[in-house]
Amino acid sequence: MKIKQWITSLLFTSLFLGIQSSCFASPATDKSIDKLMQLSNISEIFKQSTRDMQPYFDQQAEDLVRQVTGAQTFNIDQQNAVLQISALYSEVQQRITTDPKFIDVFKTLFKKTFTEEEVQANIAFLSTPLGQSINQKMNLLMSEIMLETTKFSQEQMLKEENQKLIKQKMEAILVPLVQGRED
Repeated sequence: MKIKQWITSLLFTSLFLGIQSSCFASPATDKSIDKLMQLSNISEIFKQSTRDMQPYFDQQAEDLVRQVTGAQTFNIDQQNAVLQISALYSEVQQRITTDPKFIDVFKTLFKKTFTEEEVQANIAFLSTPLGQSINQKMNLLMSEIMLETTKFSQEQMLKEENQKLIKQKMEAILVPLVQGRED
């Protein structure tokens, strides 16, 4: 009788542990995440992201030179300054995206988001020619989406009705601050 109770107890314990381990998926390992990031071509995505930001860097550099000089059109020296500042922005962005701490942020996000099983499935997919093709196209698609979203947002912000609305709301926010200083 005691053997039967012991076997029953052992079966229930084994069943419980089996169910428990299947309910709690194992966390992704660093080695798996590294492999996934390599197959996902993350470093090239970061480089492409920096290249995609070049028009933004150019615009920011132009705005800065206009703000400093008050010029609406640039002479040769001002154009040269714009190019140098834009290149500086690009260089800083490139340095940021290649910093090991930046890469660690992404590793942490991958580990927080995916289980080991999901990472392994993704690795298996990305190890195929079809997976690589889809990955490349998704990266291009995301770049295009970002560019089009930025372009659309800028166009919308320039519309007269949006400019009026922004101005009204900004005044409503800022006028009380200015009036408070006058008191």
